Amino acid sequence: MEYLIPLISMAVFAAAVGGVVGWLDQILSLEGEAKVRIKNNGHVMVFPLGANLMNTLTQNGYSLMAQCGGKGTCATCRIKAISGIESPTQAMLGPISAKLQKDGWILSCQTSVNQDIEIELMKALVTAWPETITTESANGAQAPAPAQTVPPKVAALRNLLPGFDCGACGHPTCLAYAEAIAAGKAGVDACLPGGQPVLNRLKLAAAN
Repeated sequence: MEYLIPLISMAVFAAAVGGVVGWLDQILSLEGEAKVRIKNNGHVMVFPLGANLMNTLTQNGYSLMAQCGGKGTCATCRIKAISGIESPTQAMLGPISAKLQKDGWILSCQTSVNQDIEIELMKALVTAWPETITTESANGAQAPAPAQTVPPKVAALRNLLPGFDCGACGHPTCLAYAEAIAAGKAGVDACLPGGQPVLNRLKLAAAN
């Protein structure tokens, strides 16, 4: 009997160690990386699995409008999922219209990267692009791609617009309208969806 207690203790200890090892294996199996390719410019980024898409885009030099601050209520951080995201959650869809949902648009602020994906950015909703990017060719070689920039004043004005690209202002996109305002070719009172709040902000920005 006196030998039985140590044996039982050793068995319990071994079982506990085995459980911890199994738990660690599960945790480690979740670690890894995923590639995110941006269709607009061929930029290829490597994300840690589970990373927030909007945050990592920001860290890589992209500035999305995100008027709600990433709370998933404004749809101005939306991106188009080309591949890799087949069944978006309701949070990823948020307030995006049914038509845009059908075309593959989701909220970047509510999207976690869990596998390789390809996305497309709506240019009117991107206020800044990285100065240097990395592209991936067919054979896997990497090479620099040309920078895409927007003048600071135009970017500031565009950031104040809703980003719907509805054409109500008489311009095809919010970016085109912002460019027209910056060039003195358009007034600040043409954004009908934005109403008085956007008008007030545009007046203040245009005066500076």
